[in-house]
Amino acid sequence: MDTPRSRTPKPTPVLVQASLDRLGRRLARARKLRELTQEDLAHLSDVSLSTLRSLEAGADGVALGNFLKVLQGLSLLEQVEDWLDPRRDPETVNFVERRLGSG
Repeated sequence: MDTPRSRTPKPTPVLVQASLDRLGRRLARARKLRELTQEDLAHLSDVSLSTLRSLEAGADGVALGNFLKVLQGLSLLEQVEDWLDPRRDPETVNFVERRLGSG
């Protein structure tokens, strides 16, 4: 009988970790500008204190939903609308140009 092998987690790619670190610092800055403690923001965001600390530390294992809850707690959730905006995606622009050029 085959047994599942335990998989060693792959390390987070350097560029991804750098982005997580920057996001964590930005979250902490936004919290401090609002004069909130980590405990305050965790409560406002309905996440655990350890989750908030992990986000601010740039941890890679935090669920996206929890990140969005914290943005909502900071009144910054609307900024997510800019993520993956097709108008800012070079491939979308290339696609449209190819379609317009072939017509």
